[in-house]
Amino acid sequence: MPIDLEMFGFTRARVAVVALVAASVFAPGVAYGATTTTSAPPASSTTTTTKPVGGPSIPTPGESSTTTVPSAGPTTTTTIPPPPAAMPAFTLPTNSGLQLLQTMQQAKLDLKAAQDALGSAKTGVAKAHKADAAARRQLKKLEGIASETRRHLDETRTLLRHAAVEAYIHAGNAQLMNAISGFLNTTSVVEAGSQLHVLGSFGTNQKNLLDDFIALKQRVDGQVAYIQGVSDRAAATVRNANKRLDDLRTTIADARTRIAVSLAGIHDFQTAATSATSPILGPSRLSAKQMADYVKAQHYTTHITVPIEVLAQIYIDEGARTGVRGDVAFAQSILETGGFANPGSAADNNNFAGIGWCDSCKHGFDFPDAKTGVRAQLQLLRVYVDPLFPDSTYKDAILLPGTLTLGFRGKVQTWWDLWGTWATGALYGQRVYDIYQKMVDFSLLDPDPTPADGAVPPKPALGKPALTAARKP
Repeated sequence: MPIDLEMFGFTRARVAVVALVAASVFAPGVAYGATTTTSAPPASSTTTTTKPVGGPSIPTPGESSTTTVPSAGPTTTTTIPPPPAAMPAFTLPTNSGLQLLQTMQQAKLDLKAAQDALGSAKTGVAKAHKADAAARRQLKKLEGIASETRRHLDETRTLLRHAAVEAYIHAGNAQLMNAISGFLNTTSVVEAGSQLHVLGSFGTNQKNLLDDFIALKQRVDGQVAYIQGVSDRAAATVRNANKRLDDLRTTIADARTRIAVSLAGIHDFQTAATSATSPILGPSRLSAKQMADYVKAQHYTTHITVPIEVLAQIYIDEGARTGVRGDVAFAQSILETGGFANPGSAADNNNFAGIGWCDSCKHGFDFPDAKTGVRAQLQLLRVYVDPLFPDSTYKDAILLPGTLTLGFRGKVQTWWDLWGTWATGALYGQRVYDIYQKMVDFSLLDPDPTPADGAVPPKPALGKPALTAARKP
């Protein structure tokens, strides 16, 4: 059923979401005992295959293929035939691969951030200890000054006491005695100042002594407070620097643990993902080198705008960005394009998944470069699976925003579920996965130490090979 292209943000005439592979129920269906013909092509249809130069036969879109993608909105439904009982089932939760991928990606970000900050934290600790040592030297000096000031204060206090005794003996001025005693015992200059009126009628010498006492007391109190502040700040700087360093080391250890646990989980995921019943979302297993080597080993005639090594790496990178298994999407593109021989009507269409093709369409969608074409494909796969995509953590623009209203979003979880949603061709998802399994088998003889779990291996130098005209599908 064709759909309105405006829903994809385009303004051309009506076309279908994807080009469809000609349907056939032999091969994988027989292998797994499949008997269902729910979405098989009509009896009048024919199946055509094309054999790239030196490569195996790959089904290509034929006139019999029609899309079952709904034409509008979330109320539309589609029927996805169940996988045959003989097909190995994926026994883990369907969201396990995506969660493992996201956990590992976050752990790697945390690890890198902590490792990047570790050097400055160590420098900070060294500086803090150096500052603390300098503060201790300053404290020793200041304590000497404070001690000398306290000595003068004690001398002044003694003189004041003698003056008070003399005043009492000669004048019997008990009030003056009490005032001077208040000066000697109080720690507040404001409190002491409130008693100065008592001295107004007494001798100048006593008044000068009290002024000296107050000045000295303020000086000593200020010096002691300053010394204490210097000491406290130096100690706090050391504590904070050590805490930051300890926190970073804890983060590094925790991130490494999460990576190790994620890698163990990813191994279990990949061990369980042996058929098209496995999820669309999750980590890639193959490296870009292994994917490119497989294409070259099949001697496919590729008509693409970048070297196959670069295109394979784009699938790994974009797969990690969108949460889609990029290596399986690469296998889907091998099926859709006949081994990358037909990425559209011409090589520079960069349409690797038949997006926009249909039986009555003269042309599918064009994308300005290979990276955009791959991103559109992987975003569309994620849209099919995840009704909440994109969330706040996904920063790339959605290239086909109209697809966010597809009615079957969330009902598609596995590669098998693409039969009747991405394409009407019988056993479409299983055909994709058969190619992927061949790639996995090939990788066992083509080892690559570069992980495909989100790390970015060295990329080949970019170049634009000469383009040759690709045949129309």
